Amino acid sequence: MDLIVALTAGFTLFAGVTTFLLARRDLRTGPAVTVAVVAGLLTGLGFMSTVYLAVAAYLGAVVLWQLARHFRIGGRRALLVGTGAFAVALAGAVTVMSVALSTM
Repeated sequence: MDLIVALTAGFTLFAGVTTFLLARRDLRTGPAVTVAVVAGLLTGLGFMSTVYLAVAAYLGAVVLWQLARHFRIGGRRALLVGTGAFAVALAGAVTVMSVALSTM
């Protein structure tokens, strides 16, 4: 049980800090903190229901976000691309895990 709590806290903190460091380039401090807290909490809650799929969804969304920034579509639009990717990937991970558990 302690390992699960430690992993959840670690991945939540990792997602929050990473998101803050990346979002700080595109947003002011207040909105960057808000985005980081939401991303961290969603990753932590997703980790509790889908184990490592939530972390994969987060990392995939961060990669898409940075690719969108690289192709110069604008910082806020790139953030929207990353947010959309994270929402779709996390919803897909929860669906996959729900189907897997219901057919056991």
